[in-house]
Amino acid sequence: GRASPPEHRRLGDAGNGITPLSPASGATVAKGTRPTFRLRVHGAGTVWVRVCRSPKRHKDGTICDTSNFGRARRSHGSLYTYTPRLFKFKGYWLETPGTYYWQAYRLDCTTSLRDCRQEGAVTRFKIG
Repeated sequence: GRASPPEHRRLGDAGNGITPLSPASGATVAKGTRPTFRLRVHGAGTVWVRVCRSPKRHKDGTICDTSNFGRARRSHGSLYTYTPRLFKFKGYWLETPGTYYWQAYRLDCTTSLRDCRQEGAVTRFKIG
């Protein structure tokens, strides 16, 4: 049989000190609204969020190269949030129903100069 992925690689699990909180796995975000991505982060570095149509990872562990990304800011303690801008045009992801995946990652080069992206888990949600 096929081996299961390492614990931090499974959808919704924590990885590299990053725990996705919301939208939670399987949640539905209303079309045309601005969801706030919430996550707990333990570790150094700036925190970024990517939103993609596919959960497929690159060699560095992050999902898709996309314009659907932004910097998460510390809210309080270890809680970080990111609220994307809302644009009202056909084809914009917040205006397009379907299944999406989000992932946060930290940019931290203190442990490895070869891969500064310390990626978190990938979380599936829907726009509907």
